[in-house]
Amino acid sequence: VGSHSLKRKKAEDGRPAQTNIRRLSTVEADGNRFLLARIPVVQQSDGYALARKVDTDGRTAAQLHGNKVGNDLTTEIAGDDQLCDFLRIPGKDNGFDIEGLAVIGSRLLLGLRGPVLRGWAVLLEIETELSDDSTDTLVLKKIGPNGRRYRKHFFALNGLGVRDLCTSDDDLLILAGPSMDLDGPVTIFRWRGGFTSDEESVVFADQLEKVLEVPFGQGTDHAEGICLFESGEQLGEVMLIVYDSAAGSRKHGDTDVEGDLFILN
Repeated sequence: VGSHSLKRKKAEDGRPAQTNIRRLSTVEADGNRFLLARIPVVQQSDGYALARKVDTDGRTAAQLHGNKVGNDLTTEIAGDDQLCDFLRIPGKDNGFDIEGLAVIGSRLLLGLRGPVLRGWAVLLEIETELSDDSTDTLVLKKIGPNGRRYRKHFFALNGLGVRDLCTSDDDLLILAGPSMDLDGPVTIFRWRGGFTSDEESVVFADQLEKVLEVPFGQGTDHAEGICLFESGEQLGEVMLIVYDSAAGSRKHGDTDVEGDLFILN
């Protein structure tokens, strides 16, 4: 899934002030950001491979219909009184910005880095199916109230937005960080038994467990991705965290970078 966000150009050191002011006034759309797709994974003798089509079970690669400025999901959000205005605001400016994905059965959970609404983070829940007219086009099912094609869930994450999601049995683990361009704080929350119902939800702080305060650097080591890690040796639940803007000490050669393993409470 792409971020579905607009992007604002950065000011660059060494450029004239008026040039940087123009850059900061420039907001662009990138078609690659408006992607929501699936690709079949096929097990082979020497590992796994991606496939456009799997004849044995009929699975096909497919994506939600879209173009350079949006897709069917943003079209739906454009009619939402709470979220529509944030589609015009770039990511990292508290605009609409998807930064987390988790799968529960046939449902997809999309975590929003922004907007954070009066301290409340937002998760969108969607379910897709193949279009009747095409084997490579997905459509959104009507799963929300009044025939809406998504559900909304609100979480009290101490004013933070969602940076990533993963599941642990029936629990939802949320990597939360700033919606704006800040280093921290960064926290992992657990919602026990989350998403066992088909209703929209408002989850208050006392319904969440704070399981980890994630270290962060000054301009480096911004936690960006999480997953549970199994080595066969751990005594408890272990989480792998990887970072954007990784510190130089994490980089090894041209292709290798270190993440961190944490034992969760």
